Amino acid sequence: MLINFRKFRVEYAVLAVLAVTVVSIAYILRPKEIPIYPTERITIPEGYNIEQIDDLLFKKGIISERGSLISISAGELGGEYWFLKDTDSLEGFLFPDTYEFFLDSNPKIVAKKFLDNWKDKASNLFISKEDVFKRVILASMVEKEVPDSKDERALVAGILLKREKAGMYLQVDSTLCYAKDKLACKEVVPSDKKIDSLYNTYKNKGFPPGPISNPGLSAIKAALYPKSSEYWYFISDPETGRTVFAQTLDEHTQNIVKYLR
Repeated sequence: MLINFRKFRVEYAVLAVLAVTVVSIAYILRPKEIPIYPTERITIPEGYNIEQIDDLLFKKGIISERGSLISISAGELGGEYWFLKDTDSLEGFLFPDTYEFFLDSNPKIVAKKFLDNWKDKASNLFISKEDVFKRVILASMVEKEVPDSKDERALVAGILLKREKAGMYLQVDSTLCYAKDKLACKEVVPSDKKIDSLYNTYKNKGFPPGPISNPGLSAIKAALYPKSSEYWYFISDPETGRTVFAQTLDEHTQNIVKYLR
């Protein structure tokens, strides 16, 4: 039997090319592996200020540089958020909630996630767009001053608005804490009332120039729907967390002696 080696070589070459082609196509059509990027789930507590949020994000590896969230101004976000029109800071609008972020995220993307959440969950509560900033400032003080009690928070919001209207000092201790140390202030002492800061509501009448925390929905609703009362003063009982109200300065002084010793 005679073998045509030339024909054999040609057929072998064709089969080899076909085999390589099939393998190549199979490689191209193989299921693609989806890259896995590590994420971190994080809960932002109600009442955290921007310094505390920035610090928490940095410690969790969500942002790579401490201070990078703080340094973002509203102007850098291209005017996407109407509620930032009266401020350049993001303080007060970083909505406290549970989030999932990629590690080593772009700080602007992180900021937009907070602001998108505020827009979705809080902005629709505001009937008017004209006093949003003031109400957020009020909510930020209520958040820090009063535990999550709907009635007590609404009463305190009403007191602060009434005191502002009467030209009185608001005398809110949490604004002193904000002026003293945004990151680590745990309590105020009498000497803090002399701090030279626009956030010192013992020295400056009216509202502070900006929010002192990032309030949740409960505090925002209290600021939007304050409750009128005969009260002018309030303190928090450190043992129970209950807010104690007073109509007169004398009654308020007695409450300070009784509850704060």
